[in-house]
Amino acid sequence: MGWRRTVLGATTKPSDETLTRWTRTLAAAAAFSAAAAAAAPAAWAHARMVSTRPGDGAVVASAPSQVTIRFDDTVRVLGRTTVVANSDKRPVTAGKPRASGRIVTIPLHKLRDGDYTVRWSVLSDDGHTVDGVFAFAVGAGRAPPTAALKAGGTNLTRGVISRWFFFAGLLVAVGVALFLPLAWRPALRSAGADQAEGALWALAFAGFLLAFLGAASLIPHHDPGTIRFGVAYEAGGIIAIVGATLSAIALVDRRLGRGAFICALALLPVPSVAGHALDRGQWPRPLNVAADILHVGAAAVWIGGLLALAIGLPRAARSLSAEQRARFTAALVPRLSAIALVSVAVIGVTGLIRALSELSAVSQLWSSGYGRALVIKTGLLALLVSLGWINRFRLLPRLRLAALRRNVAAELLLLAGLVTAVAFLTDLAPGRQLARAVAGPKAPRPIAEPPPGATVLGGESGDRAVGLAILPGGKLQATVLGPDDNGVDGLPVAFRAQGRTSSATACGPGCYRAQGRIVARRVSVLLGSGPVAFAIPLRTRPAGKLVAEARHAYAGLRTLVIHERLASSPGDRITTTWRIVAPDRLTYVTSTGSRAVVIGAERWDANGNGRLVRSAQTPLQLPGAQWGPRWLNAKALGWAKVAGRRARLVSFFDPRLPGWFEVAVDPATHRPLELEMTAAAHFMHHRYTNFNQPLQIARPR
Repeated sequence: MGWRRTVLGATTKPSDETLTRWTRTLAAAAAFSAAAAAAAPAAWAHARMVSTRPGDGAVVASAPSQVTIRFDDTVRVLGRTTVVANSDKRPVTAGKPRASGRIVTIPLHKLRDGDYTVRWSVLSDDGHTVDGVFAFAVGAGRAPPTAALKAGGTNLTRGVISRWFFFAGLLVAVGVALFLPLAWRPALRSAGADQAEGALWALAFAGFLLAFLGAASLIPHHDPGTIRFGVAYEAGGIIAIVGATLSAIALVDRRLGRGAFICALALLPVPSVAGHALDRGQWPRPLNVAADILHVGAAAVWIGGLLALAIGLPRAARSLSAEQRARFTAALVPRLSAIALVSVAVIGVTGLIRALSELSAVSQLWSSGYGRALVIKTGLLALLVSLGWINRFRLLPRLRLAALRRNVAAELLLLAGLVTAVAFLTDLAPGRQLARAVAGPKAPRPIAEPPPGATVLGGESGDRAVGLAILPGGKLQATVLGPDDNGVDGLPVAFRAQGRTSSATACGPGCYRAQGRIVARRVSVLLGSGPVAFAIPLRTRPAGKLVAEARHAYAGLRTLVIHERLASSPGDRITTTWRIVAPDRLTYVTSTGSRAVVIGAERWDANGNGRLVRSAQTPLQLPGAQWGPRWLNAKALGWAKVAGRRARLVSFFDPRLPGWFEVAVDPATHRPLELEMTAAAHFMHHRYTNFNQPLQIARPR
């Protein structure tokens, strides 16, 4: 049918020069939007890594069974996530990486001593991809490793194209669905004409189909329902295909158009639910979501009206008499103009609300890719408003219909560029998010020493260590130590005793102090993830001398055997039997099958029944106590029995680790018989036997 169109009974044909000018306008709009994003820093995803275990550059003595990565937002793990040995780049994963909320876990095979690189890639809750690498080493005495892989990067181009399809389809489908009851049908009733809606339902069908194609490309193809982005676009894809079906049927049966109208309204909130309006840090969220939905809805009505004028009106006019056509156009065009005026006002107000929410500084308009894309979008919108003003106040009163039609076509081309800018906006992190990402999360801080005179006890909550300080008069203070050796702030901590719960106030890094006095035999510290119970001793007395005697007696042993149980979390435990001969010989065998022999500057390691492999070893000074030469708050708690022996139970805090200790000490020999240590992701129990008994450790043959 070519470029010939009939509007209000006038027939014109744009010149080749006009078509070229329109095409250049659209190309320039898309190019400016692309340049704004390309000039941005690397796209900042909204989920950020908080910590890893093992840490970046860490050298661990025993091989971990898994790698754990903690984020500050819900994530879904992507296929590029892996762990490889630096020596040959071969994967050492023992299964598929998995995500649970904010934590990604990568199971590992039994690792030999060496350097390893972790490459991770995740999808955050709002659909943005983030990835990175870090390295760790296994084997005491090794140099800190460096990563042997590079991060995978993100596919910005595919995301922008998919979003363009979805937004363009949504705006067309929703716009047409809303334009029908707001303008089209009232204008037909004014003309006394039948409801000629075939062309508009065909247009709605095309919009729904475009939205479905965009959603299908944006939906994560594995476990889409695990993140907000996936859930929203999965629902959007289903709604779009149902809407397309109903729109197609509405071409022959207008009654099903109501179903398509409902689908259009259901499709409208999808980008707001999936995108920036529900990001962390947005306040107030209900206002942001409402503003975003109104913003998209107003733009849809505007676009639907323009498309109806450019495509639907010429086709409808063919089925109308000359008199009906005149009345129809006389009613439709002013109504459309008024709707467009209201839409522009709504777009301006809601756009301002969203901009104030997404940007934290005016400078982000030119210093961030999001800000530059927003400026381009605003500039295109200003051009559109100018054309609309010309149409309403200069062309319509004078019935300059040919010029009006050219302006409408130009508006549609500019709107296509505007949708391109929106596609980039939704794929880039807003300025407020970017500022937080550049600044990074609040720097964690080491915990403080317990108050002087307090009795200290240690407990375990997942991979966090919990220390309780009991001060005279029933004052309680809890300290939560994270796996990164720093205090954990912002927890909903409370204390519960004798059926009553007392709230807590912050008192420093990872520190929470109970409000009021609590005098009870048992107290539970509530962290929001489960209680940590403590038995409060009736009476205590200073025990600094006893701790010093135990350390001295331990260092003077000639031989001993240590039965160790070590955990970093409830599901990650290992047992080891150590045999030690002073001053520099030991052997150990773990529950995972690893074994080793150390003699002076030599070491032999093996897994299971494998061959012992020789390597160098820094000479050890054995035996050495597990706590340092400086301890605090040493208190005798009472008596305990260890393997039938009566022992004095003492507790203290080691600021060097930091960590909390409970040691059962033989009162006759001052030797430690049993030990409990609570430190950062390091929960250890020791039982000591075979003191000074004959024990031989020889070089392997």
